[in-house]
Amino acid sequence: MRSISNLKWQATVGLLCAFLTSSLFAADSLHFVALGDTGSGGPDQKKVAEAIAKYAETNKGSNAVDFVLLLGDNFYSDGVKTVDDPQWQDKFEKMYDAKRLPMPFYVVLGNHDWRNDAPDAELEYSKVHPDSRWKMDGHFFKRQFPSKPDNTNTAPLVDFFFIDTEAWNTKSPHISAYPDKHLGDKQMAWLENELKASRAKWKIAVAHHPLYSNGEHGHDAQVLELRKRLEPLFKRYGVNAFITGHDHDLERIEVPGHPTLFLISGAGSKLRKQTYDEWKPFYASQLGFLAVELDEKEMRGEFQNVDNQVIDVWKRISTAASQATVRK
Repeated sequence: MRSISNLKWQATVGLLCAFLTSSLFAADSLHFVALGDTGSGGPDQKKVAEAIAKYAETNKGSNAVDFVLLLGDNFYSDGVKTVDDPQWQDKFEKMYDAKRLPMPFYVVLGNHDWRNDAPDAELEYSKVHPDSRWKMDGHFFKRQFPSKPDNTNTAPLVDFFFIDTEAWNTKSPHISAYPDKHLGDKQMAWLENELKASRAKWKIAVAHHPLYSNGEHGHDAQVLELRKRLEPLFKRYGVNAFITGHDHDLERIEVPGHPTLFLISGAGSKLRKQTYDEWKPFYASQLGFLAVELDEKEMRGEFQNVDNQVIDVWKRISTAASQATVRK
């Protein structure tokens, strides 16, 4: 018969192994929500906010939502003027219940956020209110998860590249009025350098304007120009997903032969009807949001509407995992 001390030792080892396994899993997985075109402050924005809160409440513990992505047009119709603008409370702080959604919100700018010629107010808010959930490090910035890999030989799970696609809109009077006349050029050089240097298992770009869309903006000159600008980089450096808003709908677009999955989640407070039927496999003109989970082997996602009904489900296998399967 085993001694009591031996049983206690085995129990302790078992708990330690379980803790380490849990910690490793937490470091090697990620769960986030994405939505854009949110800043109406009206009842439809509130419906989507409530649906996200319910979703977060049903996903707790090891599967909790780590953060939220806001995909631009954060304040309709003309952005905010200062860090003290009342819209901060009405359209963000109070709109997304801090008790039910306490996680960080990583944010990019949209075209409407430029219209007061004060886009930097949204950047400054993070600095003036460091305790806020609102996180915007600049017009373009990177976030890496885990943020501090355990050693220099460990590749991070995912790199997120947040970009300001409106900064490349040379026809915009708001861009022309911006003090830094080289903002777009600096962003382009930064993006290529960061993509080239990334060792992450997953690379995800986040912005406001899409490259492909079946919505109203699908054939806009600006969108087509962005496609020429960004598509070569995405192909060259293996960007796994491009998450955007701008068109007020939910879309999943898989372009044949393209490594990038194009995801549009622009139904955060407004809707438009479908304009084109060129890209497959999913389109919905419904208020809702995108939810994504990923680990080293695969990325899984779904679109949910404001009734928390799942209206689309998808999965992508990582390049490393698929190569390992082939070798077996």
